[in-house]
Amino acid sequence: MFEIDTTTKARLSDVIVLSQKNRLPDENPGAKLSFEMDLPNRYLSCFDGALLGFLFCKNASTSSRPTQGTLDGVDPVSELPDLTTIGTKVGALNWEGEFIGYRLIVDQGLGGNLSNLAVDEGTVSNIRIKPKPGGTFQLKCDFESPNVSEATFGRLAKLKSREIDITITAPEVDQRDIGGVVDWPFPEPERVLADAPTASKARKAKDATAAFIDAHVGHAPQ
Repeated sequence: MFEIDTTTKARLSDVIVLSQKNRLPDENPGAKLSFEMDLPNRYLSCFDGALLGFLFCKNASTSSRPTQGTLDGVDPVSELPDLTTIGTKVGALNWEGEFIGYRLIVDQGLGGNLSNLAVDEGTVSNIRIKPKPGGTFQLKCDFESPNVSEATFGRLAKLKSREIDITITAPEVDQRDIGGVVDWPFPEPERVLADAPTASKARKAKDATAAFIDAHVGHAPQ
């Protein structure tokens, strides 16, 4: 599942008002926010498990390696820093599909949630992936929400074309919806299942006794 759950620098390239035709006068309009950011290539697995190995590898030819070196004591961005042959030639990939119900937080660095901008009910779409040498890729995407307050929109508009710190988190999933216990509509199913072999043996024993009496006495007693 796609998610940017750690604070990441991104460029807010555009801020557009979205206004539904049937919107009431007192309802907030929506907004479409366009972002550009560089992410470690491990995030590619959020889209598809095979995408990372499709675009990146280790110990590729020197022609596909980044020109910058590594610093002592600094962990490398990725264990797969080199572009594959496909990665060097594919250019940018348009990723079809969208992610619904996401939450955007813009951290303005003033301390605490009171200074942060939050946009809920968001849909991440228009995803574009461009692999880069060194273990990162450029991600371009839109974040659309149908409900953005006037105050929040005004503050976001001031951030247009600037680099900001953001997180984009997935909606919480109620575990009861995907793996919870469902009430059994019949009474005491465990007891019924446990007693089933015993009840079957009892019926067989009773039938055998009745057959013996019929053969030797004449009929089974009622």
